[in-house]
Amino acid sequence: GSEASEHAKRMLRSGCLGTILFGRNVKSPDQVKRLCSSLKRFAQPGKVLVMTDQEGGRVARLSVKENFTEIPSARRVAACPGGANAVVGIAKVMATELKAVNIDMTLAPVVDVDSNPKNPVIGDRAYSSDFQRVGALGSAFIAAVQGEGVATCAKHFPGHGDTVQDSHDVMPVIKHSRERLLEREVPPFRAAIASGVASVIVGHLMVPALQDPGEVAQGIPASMSRSILRFLRKDLAFEGVVMIDDIEMGAIAKRFSLREAVSASLQGGVDLFLVCHKEESQVEVMDAICDAVRSGEVSMSRFKDAVANVRRLVDTYASAPLLNDKARLRIVGSHEHREIVKSILAAAASSNDDE
Repeated sequence: GSEASEHAKRMLRSGCLGTILFGRNVKSPDQVKRLCSSLKRFAQPGKVLVMTDQEGGRVARLSVKENFTEIPSARRVAACPGGANAVVGIAKVMATELKAVNIDMTLAPVVDVDSNPKNPVIGDRAYSSDFQRVGALGSAFIAAVQGEGVATCAKHFPGHGDTVQDSHDVMPVIKHSRERLLEREVPPFRAAIASGVASVIVGHLMVPALQDPGEVAQGIPASMSRSILRFLRKDLAFEGVVMIDDIEMGAIAKRFSLREAVSASLQGGVDLFLVCHKEESQVEVMDAICDAVRSGEVSMSRFKDAVANVRRLVDTYASAPLLNDKARLRIVGSHEHREIVKSILAAAASSNDDE
C-alpha cells in the first residue's frame, strides 16, 4: 500500500533489513518520502534499506504520472550523442530524486546484451547489442548513481539478453558456448564489478556451458547454481551483495519448493533474497534460511558471510529517515530536472535529423 502496513512492520520486526517499493506503493513524491521515512523510523535503532526498480522507460516505479521526472529507457539514452555523458546526466537526475524521497537503492542497470530482437523481457531495457557499449554505459550509470549515495545493482547475471523466454513465467535456457558467453555476455558484468557496483542480481535461467553437468541434468538455474555463483565470486572477484530475482517468479516456483531454492542459493553464495509479494512466502523463506543453517545444509560460515555482506550494504547506503526536508523534495519532477532530460533527448533527435 501507500502507507507503512502492519505486514511491513511484521517483516521488519522479524529482522528484515530491506524493503522494495512497486508502482502500487507510489502516489506522489511526498507520499513516497513519508512511507520510506516511516519504515526507517519503525526500524530504529536499526536501519532498513529501501529499494525499487527504477531503470527508466517501461520499468520505472516512480513515473511522471506521480510527478516524478520521466526517465527514458536505457536504449533511448544510449542513442544520445556523447553516450556516457547522456547516461550520467540522466542517472544523476534519477539518483537525486530517489535520495529526495528516502529511497536508497535502484535495481539497475540492466547490463544484459540486447542480442535477440525476439526477447520478451529485456529489449529496450538494455543499452545496446554491442557488449562493449553495454559495459561502458552501465559503468557510467553505476558511477553516477552511487556517486550520489544511491546503491546500484547489475542484472541479470550471467546474461538474460539472448532468450525468447521470460523467467517471470518459465525457465529460459541460454545455449551459447562458454567461449561466446565469456566473450559477449559476461564482459558487461565484469565492467560493472570493476566500477564498484554494490550488488549483482543472478537470473533464474539455465546456462549449461557455465554449469556443472549434474546441475543441468537437475534443471538447476543460475540463481541456485553453485558453479555459477562460484564463477561470479572467484573468477570475476565480486565482493559485493549477491541477490537473486524474485524467488516467487515462475521459473523457480514451478520447479522447486521455496525451501529447496533457498537452501541451494544460500549455500552457493547468494546473500539476499527478494520475496516481493506474499507474506506467507516471506515467512517461509526466513524459516527456510534458519532451518538450512540449523540442519547443516548451509554452513554457519556461509551464513555469517551473507549477513556481513548485507549489513555492509545497509550500513553504506541506508539513509536516515527524512523529516521535514521540503526543500530537497522540490527538486523531484522539477522544471530543472525535466529540462535536463529534455535537452539530452533533444540532442539525440537533432543528431538523427543531421544524419
